[in-house]
Amino acid sequence: MRWYLDSSVLVAALVGQSPAAKAWLEGQSIAGDEFFASRMTEVEVHRHVTNRLLGQHSAPVKDVIEAYFDRINLLLITDAVLDDAITIQHPLGGADAIHVASALQLGPSVTFVTHDRQQASAMLALGFKVLDPVIDDPRGPVTAPPA
Repeated sequence: MRWYLDSSVLVAALVGQSPAAKAWLEGQSIAGDEFFASRMTEVEVHRHVTNRLLGQHSAPVKDVIEAYFDRINLLLITDAVLDDAITIQHPLGGADAIHVASALQLGPSVTFVTHDRQQASAMLALGFKVLDPVIDDPRGPVTAPPA
């Protein structure tokens, strides 16, 4: 399968907030699935972890982050992505709109993986499958808008 990863899921897995998200990521990786994320995800994850660990020795954690990103195909934030992000007709912040627009570049064969309900709602409205491994049934993506 092909998955677009939002930073919310990676952060939950990396900082121990969600063993379910970590287990899902590891399981899909072992299964040979293909992961995609925007360079925005890379920035958000690194900033979140750096800010959380500021003043602490964090080399091992940064090694774990890099190990995760070694498995992810990072997508550039191109002018086309920014143009799409500007025109999305759904209430989203700037970074979230860039994530949605980045996934749009891959087409509906990718499942959008996020813990962010607004992103999930936008992607479902655009015809994509969505999965939140933090709270959803790990056996498959949801296909209906979140309650």
